[in-house]
Amino acid sequence: MLAWMLYVVMVTSLLSIGAFVAERAARLKRGRTRWIWITAIVASLAIPTVIASVSVELPNVVTPAVAQKVVVLREVTTQALSPVMWISGSAVEPHGWRDFDALLTTLWRAASGAMLLALIASGAHLFMRKRRWDTDVVAGSPVYVTRDVGPAVVGLLRPRIVVPTWVTVAVPSHQSAVIAHEQSHLDARDPQLFTFALALLVFMPWNLPLWWQLRRLRYAIEVDCDARVLEGGIDPTHYGETLIAVGERQSVYIGAVAAMSESRSFLEERLRIMLSKPVKWRRVGIAVLAGVSLALTALAAQVSPPNVNSADSSDVQGGGPTRPSERVAIKLPAATLDRYVGAYKMNGGFYIDVKRTGEQMIARGTGQTWFEIYPERENYFFWKAIDAQLEFADDGTGAVTLHLGGMDRPLQRVDPGESAAAQTALDERIANKIQQPGTEAALRRTIDAYLRGSINYEDMEAPLANVTRQQEAGILATMKEVGPIQSFTYKGVSQMGWDMYEVKFAKATFEFRIVLDPGGKITAMMMTEP
Repeated sequence: MLAWMLYVVMVTSLLSIGAFVAERAARLKRGRTRWIWITAIVASLAIPTVIASVSVELPNVVTPAVAQKVVVLREVTTQALSPVMWISGSAVEPHGWRDFDALLTTLWRAASGAMLLALIASGAHLFMRKRRWDTDVVAGSPVYVTRDVGPAVVGLLRPRIVVPTWVTVAVPSHQSAVIAHEQSHLDARDPQLFTFALALLVFMPWNLPLWWQLRRLRYAIEVDCDARVLEGGIDPTHYGETLIAVGERQSVYIGAVAAMSESRSFLEERLRIMLSKPVKWRRVGIAVLAGVSLALTALAAQVSPPNVNSADSSDVQGGGPTRPSERVAIKLPAATLDRYVGAYKMNGGFYIDVKRTGEQMIARGTGQTWFEIYPERENYFFWKAIDAQLEFADDGTGAVTLHLGGMDRPLQRVDPGESAAAQTALDERIANKIQQPGTEAALRRTIDAYLRGSINYEDMEAPLANVTRQQEAGILATMKEVGPIQSFTYKGVSQMGWDMYEVKFAKATFEFRIVLDPGGKITAMMMTEP
């Protein structure tokens, strides 16, 4: 959670700088700028979510016989830009950061809830105040009149102008300028735009650069409004004098509304913008600034989300992470696909069922759901969800090899009824938390060896042993830091039929999952933080 929050803040910061540069370019062109900031706010929420979780299928328009290619967005980012990489030297979230996940989640929900309640309360308070305000007509427009609120636009569904009493007795030129400004807010739907942006911050109230973007949006709304008013024919001198007059009489705060009254420093900035003249090299400046803004936006999209290379809950101990495949699929005739339909058994009571639905092949492991598999060659299929492949033997024996997590697992075709019976038995084990005989003893022996600085390869099947040898140094380094065992608890049976144990050490807690073959050797095992 902490690593992901740092990632989001970095993306938002880059987008903020990019939006600021784009705003400078738009100002040189005397263009509108509020759209830049609302786009930045939306992008700051959307880009981290999309890049961290979305895959895109690219159609092959050149060779129709070849299926589309799947591009996983997080896999095309640059880990060198990851803030976690800068801190820990790895894109993987550092060990121990997840200890704060529960606290951060609670604080996040509390902050979002508090902000939402504050917005609702602010709206309710404003609604009650409006009922006590007087109404009048100023410069031909109906308005609310108050003692110390405004000039501003209040309301969301039916917004209306509110002015302080002094406006009703001001000179006609000031009255016309005030009403023109606030009417421009109404016509441009600025109150709805700003409320929408503010509501988006409820999703990430902890993201400080996002609040800065909201502040810049509010300023941009006022600057754009000034430009529209002047384009409408208001005399710039009278309008500037009106802004100064309003600035000398600060309004009482009434929440997030489009208001003519702003801070003195921002008032000076607005006046400078209104009076500025086109610069000599503005076209070159616009091009340069626009290029820098686009580069910063592209850089934000290239920041790598955390845990790109970390193992998830489906990783086998010692294996690589389940990364979505970027393989290219081909089309096969239905007769070819039908050759592979059936049930296949692996040691340890695990089965994979394969069937055809129309032109698609789908597969399901014991205790899992159906996922589509795609042909890469005539006898070679792959999943897009995980980095796993099925290779069917072409010698008529019905043998299959499952390539998963750096291991090659042999499977053999069996009667489909055997797979169905295995699923029924697994459902009973899960419901009644029935251990597979020998898993606890095998796991205790394995952990004891870890703590002594060795690994019992003789207790493992060959595929698991081969992969574990590649990861031996990392496994033993991790176990060297955990300390002695404090508790050993059986938790039940996973959906795949693996027995689950929670082992608390002096300095860490891990969940182990383990499954044995009929001979008592460890077929697969993994270790994760619970």
